[in-house]
Amino acid sequence: MVLTNRELFLLIICTIFYITLFIVVIQNSRHKIQLLQSRLDNIHAMQKMAVIEQRQDVSTIFSSPVYLRLKQCLTEGRGMADDDWQELADVVNSVYTGFTEKLFSLCRMSEQDYRVSLLIKVRIQPKDIATLTTHSKESIASTRSRLYQKVFGKKGSTKDWDDFILSI
Repeated sequence: MVLTNRELFLLIICTIFYITLFIVVIQNSRHKIQLLQSRLDNIHAMQKMAVIEQRQDVSTIFSSPVYLRLKQCLTEGRGMADDDWQELADVVNSVYTGFTEKLFSLCRMSEQDYRVSLLIKVRIQPKDIATLTTHSKESIASTRSRLYQKVFGKKGSTKDWDDFILSI
């Protein structure tokens, strides 16, 4: 079987295209692996720092005025005010230095993602997180498992995200 010049040209072009595509896919995979490895290294460093910081008195959070207002919101079955969210973040960041920056360094987070993580950090139960954020329990569960997958690049349970947040 003899190939014409046109067929030979098309064969060469297709071969070059597939080789280029193969190289691009490999480079993209390597980049994703490096990004995930970098995130994991960052996470391990955060967790080591958190162990040191957890020696601070976390009762500061539980006795703060904003935490008491948070409990009142739960008793009344209503969500938190915008000012309370900022005050809660300030209290958490004063006890767990740079908590907010650590979270946002891991991935892009929506306000909902951040608030859920903040409430996990102060040990609020998922059903109560739903009340305070005025979302359903299913939405909160979805947020938690999605965040774990976003940060770690693999599926995880809602408890996996909670354990991670408590570890940083």
